[in-house]
Amino acid sequence: MEEEVVEKPTGIKGKIKGFFGIRLFSGILMILAGVAIAFQAGCNATLNKYGGRSFSSVCTFSIAAVCSCLFFIFDILVLKTPPPSGKLRDAPWYAWIGGILGAFYVIINILTVPRLGTATVLSIFVCAQIITACIIDHFGLLGLAKRKYSIWRILASLGLIGCVVVVAKF
Repeated sequence: MEEEVVEKPTGIKGKIKGFFGIRLFSGILMILAGVAIAFQAGCNATLNKYGGRSFSSVCTFSIAAVCSCLFFIFDILVLKTPPPSGKLRDAPWYAWIGGILGAFYVIINILTVPRLGTATVLSIFVCAQIITACIIDHFGLLGLAKRKYSIWRILASLGLIGCVVVVAKF
């Protein structure tokens, strides 16, 4: 069996890909994304107050579409990532519903944050996300590798539910 030789990217692509490959930097990015989501919920609720629910949703996704297009252009032109190929047609149906799920998330945020507050809404979302992710891992759904929903993960899930109750109550 021949060993596959993987060339390391050079130039700006190599520097950027190397930087994004660092675990610490990835962790920092995830923390910043979590902070951004907390602010996004509040910003959407404020925009809802001034422009209405549907306007807030349309505005959020219009700006997100522009940002996504800019990232796509940067990824293709600067990082030299190959553009989508013909194998895109072979993607399973569930690969295409991310946008619908993202819209659902933002719309639910717009509807619930003004009533329940950012901390309660996001604690419920995070708890639901983690428990759902554990179930997805356990059954290997969406074509992902299986990872057992162990007693430790179950206990952590119960702890999360307890945290939600405390955040919502106090």
